[in-house]
Amino acid sequence: MNQNFSLPSGVAVYCASSSDIDTRYLDVARRMGVLLAESGLSLVCGGGAGGMMAAAIEGAVDAGGEVIGVLPHFMMEKKWNHPRLTRCIDTESMHHRKMTMASMARAAVALPGGIGTLDELAEMMTWNQLGLFNGPVIIVNTDGYYDLLVSLFESMQSKGFMRGGNIPATVVASPEEAMEIINSVH
Repeated sequence: MNQNFSLPSGVAVYCASSSDIDTRYLDVARRMGVLLAESGLSLVCGGGAGGMMAAAIEGAVDAGGEVIGVLPHFMMEKKWNHPRLTRCIDTESMHHRKMTMASMARAAVALPGGIGTLDELAEMMTWNQLGLFNGPVIIVNTDGYYDLLVSLFESMQSKGFMRGGNIPATVVASPEEAMEIINSVH
């Protein structure tokens, strides 16, 4: 039986909302936004007005792309949303934010970030392991940012703590490499 269905046209990108970081990380986020726009894919993100999140949003919008920001209501009340979002989705909680982002994405990309990014990455890796998210989960390891985390994953894997013996994410060095994986998803 031939089933015709289309994949979501968005890519969930998780990254730092802090602006107190090295500009090389901002450049990577901006590049990710530009590449998504050039590929005709929507950037689905936390929609924040600062840091790497803002850089990715601005990169995508400047390149003519669509950006969907997903923010819980308390963040909307604090006006943390980026003013240039193409579309803004107001959710009731952080949990609904993550579910909404995942439902709109054909792939999930973690750029450098803090605890929030790690939370989102871990959840997407778990959902991937459980078959709840079937797209690729990609870690962009800019200048070795995630080397220690990757070492931890490898230790978990070697000790039998990764289901099926596989780390449910692909580690790449650049947004360009991430896009090669994303563009190979049919």
